[in-house]
Amino acid sequence: MKTWLKQIALVLAAMTAVAAPAAAAFPERPVRLIVPFAPGATTDILARMVAERLAERWKQPVIVENKAGAGSILGADFVAKSAPDGYTMLFGSESLALLPQLQDMPFDWRSDLKRVSLVGALPILLLASGKRADISSLKDLVDVAKANPGKLNFGSPGNATVHHLTTEMFARAAGVQMTHIPYKGAAPAMTDLIAGNIDVMVGAEPSAKGHIQAGRVKALTVFARERLPGLPNLPTAREAGQPFEMSFWWGVMVPGKTPPDVVQEIATATMAVIRDPDLRKRMLDSGVTPSGGSADEFEKFFRDQFDGWAKILPSLKIKLD
Repeated sequence: MKTWLKQIALVLAAMTAVAAPAAAAFPERPVRLIVPFAPGATTDILARMVAERLAERWKQPVIVENKAGAGSILGADFVAKSAPDGYTMLFGSESLALLPQLQDMPFDWRSDLKRVSLVGALPILLLASGKRADISSLKDLVDVAKANPGKLNFGSPGNATVHHLTTEMFARAAGVQMTHIPYKGAAPAMTDLIAGNIDVMVGAEPSAKGHIQAGRVKALTVFARERLPGLPNLPTAREAGQPFEMSFWWGVMVPGKTPPDVVQEIATATMAVIRDPDLRKRMLDSGVTPSGGSADEFEKFFRDQFDGWAKILPSLKIKLD
């Protein structure tokens, strides 16, 4: 009897195994890539480059959606609270490593977002309005600012964004005072810089280069160790007498409880598209240094960034409204 029952159990187990449907390969439908900044900003431009290649690899649409606001928190919160299935991804940035140290977050940055793959990094440019005839170099800016404490203003995509903090850190290092004007995104700030409504702002090569070449804005310096290949005549801050370095960075993130196999597929796909020669060239031509690391590597990088900002932020005494 026991042998007979054992045989029945084996048959039923085999039938169950045969009947169980195979898990669908990810992705089997369109994927959304949330950009937490306004259209036209560098984050948006780079995200669309990556989305295009992911769509080709997956043979599924990868739809870029802009959800700007609160220094990227609105878009990040949307992704953190989305279904953890990999179909809603975030094109996150350095802001997520610093904002949790300045304000209460609507989600837990440690567990509600999973770092998947670092995409790349880009040195920050310091720009001046083309309408400021008296500011054409970093020395000009420092001289004018010192002669007029607090009268020059600078724009940013929002309070406590990296743009804001970088400018505050540079101003402190240079011994000058400028007034901060926050915007809801980098694109509207750039519009006002071109119009002469603000005097300076920091930016990045992909979104600023066309305006620089047209003379609408002036590139004063790059906060990097070396000059940018795409702007070879632009001196570094160190060359201009102000040793200061700072970069933007971006990476793909997903909701925290996304299954490990889906996280691995997204990481593998992201690393593969960043190794694509055409995309790498487009990134490098824009001044972006491609990365494409694993989820573990991105997590370590993120924690290091978080710890770095923790050492800097108290001295800046930034207050959020």
